[in-house]
Amino acid sequence: MSELKKLLGKRIREIRIAKNLTQEDLSELTEIGASSISKIESGHFHPTDDNLEKIAKALNVEPYKLYMFNHQKDTKELLQDIQTMLNKATDEEIKLAYKVLSGIID
Repeated sequence: MSELKKLLGKRIREIRIAKNLTQEDLSELTEIGASSISKIESGHFHPTDDNLEKIAKALNVEPYKLYMFNHQKDTKELLQDIQTMLNKATDEEIKLAYKVLSGIID
């Protein structure tokens, strides 16, 4: 099972639950079998492009949002990503990042 299929399935499940939908509800909205929805969410199947569009439409999200996985990283990975970004940043970008973080954290 590929990591992409697992991440995509996890993301679809996450959005579905946030929308208070069951797998059966999503199945009805997309006309994709409930067992296929289950297999997609568990990372065993990757949906076709057509089915991916149906899922995105049923969940009322743009299709690209189904591939937004960064929030699923653990804290250690996120801190490493932030450090990498800061190491590549210009002085102005670092100052801006500081202002943004200060506004959020303080």
